[in-house]
Amino acid sequence: MMTRLIVVMITIASLAAALAARAAGPNQTPPPELIQLEREVSLKMAHARDEGYTDTSRRKTLADAEKVDAEAEKAIKDGEFERAENDLLQAKVLLHNLGL
Repeated sequence: MMTRLIVVMITIASLAAALAARAAGPNQTPPPELIQLEREVSLKMAHARDEGYTDTSRRKTLADAEKVDAEAEKAIKDGEFERAENDLLQAKVLLHNLGL
């Protein structure tokens, strides 16, 4: 389990570095890596909602992930791709904690 978490964190760090290198200003299209990350998080978020978690801790984790995902969407619209990337990576970690 710990090895899996380390691999996930390394992957996230690698993606973060790649996206930071391609950061763009407002009114530009998001980098393809950011679009892919957003799609991945959106699919996992939909799956998490479909699970219908009943215990309080999982529902709170899902609510936290939804909040961070909404912030990422706003950041993408504002052209703040680095902030969006950070938010999506945070949402991805929260979803990973739910087993997704």
